[in-house]
Amino acid sequence: MRDLFCIKNGLVFFEGEFRELDILIEEDRITKIGKRLSGDENYDAKGCIVVPGLIDPHVHLREPGAEYKEDFFTGSRAAVAGGFTTVIDMPNNPIPTVNANRFNEKIALARKKAVCNVLFHFGGTDNNQGEAKKANAISMKIYLGKTTGELFLRKPDSLERHFQTFDGVFVFHASASEGNEREQIKKTVENIMAVGTLKKKYERKCHIAHISSVEELDAAKNFDLSTETAPHYLFLSSKDAEKLGKLGTVYPNLRSEDERRELLANLQRIDCIATDHAPHTMEDKEKGAHGFPGLETSLSLMLKLYWERTLSLEWIINAMSKNVASIFGLNEGEIKIGGNANLSIIDLKKEWRVVGNELYTKCKWSPFEGWLLKGKAKSVFVKGNLVYDDYSFL
Repeated sequence: MRDLFCIKNGLVFFEGEFRELDILIEEDRITKIGKRLSGDENYDAKGCIVVPGLIDPHVHLREPGAEYKEDFFTGSRAAVAGGFTTVIDMPNNPIPTVNANRFNEKIALARKKAVCNVLFHFGGTDNNQGEAKKANAISMKIYLGKTTGELFLRKPDSLERHFQTFDGVFVFHASASEGNEREQIKKTVENIMAVGTLKKKYERKCHIAHISSVEELDAAKNFDLSTETAPHYLFLSSKDAEKLGKLGTVYPNLRSEDERRELLANLQRIDCIATDHAPHTMEDKEKGAHGFPGLETSLSLMLKLYWERTLSLEWIINAMSKNVASIFGLNEGEIKIGGNANLSIIDLKKEWRVVGNELYTKCKWSPFEGWLLKGKAKSVFVKGNLVYDDYSFL
């Protein structure tokens, strides 16, 4: 049996507020929360906040099929360095996750290499109804618009047949990429409304990925659909895309400055923050690949809004942990007795500059290159194990 481990002297996010508490860990569980606790080993979190391990519901770790961009080892290290203890990987690999065998193969690959918890969305196609249930997947990703890869529905009746056969969480790429900004947003809203209509008919849980405009958010909320956005839609606009050149391409596109500001003003209506971590090599970006890495910058960018007094710290932590867990039915996202000991210790005052070559992601670049940020994960516990300490891996 592993010795008792105690996290002491930190400001713990417990029951919705920050309190001066200690946390006792036995094996992979939290066994006690209180004051003046002590273990066989103690971790001094003085000057830091202790929060539930962050959860990212939208990452592309590229394995299998594109390991030269990222793999479960490098991608999970990037996650942990960003304060994440659980990520949910997308199915649109070159070898897509569209049947039970591929789903189980992906799980086995991650178990061998990942340093954090990795879960998986199943990929819906025109003809694989029933496979997600066979794989015991908790969620299915449906692509209603063309994106990286070829995993999207082409037949009008395919979506309804998935609603008839799968009772887990549906995650939608509803974003359109054709036409100008207004045309893209209009088509995206139409896609969201179609999802909402089927949600009402079949009473399924539906989640809309990468909201990039308030019109999309309004449409989703009209049908009680849960939503996510990514930090790049809050901090970057089409002006930045022009400056970044081929590094600035992403699905959906970065929006105009007016759209960005309006989305930021409505941010508290969105349920959770996701990174859409989509690493590409510089060579692939030069060839037109769409997507940004984001696992290592997401938390610090959101903390920028805390320091600017745009958001409360409590909202940020919930949007990056508890709310994600609630949407996908995970036993994560809260610090509680009996809960999983997945914890992040964050130094809110740690200043650091984004330098691509210093990131853990294999792609080694960021659209936020050179940005000075304040606040960073200092140490991370995964299943009770201290895997990252003092800003480096053990």
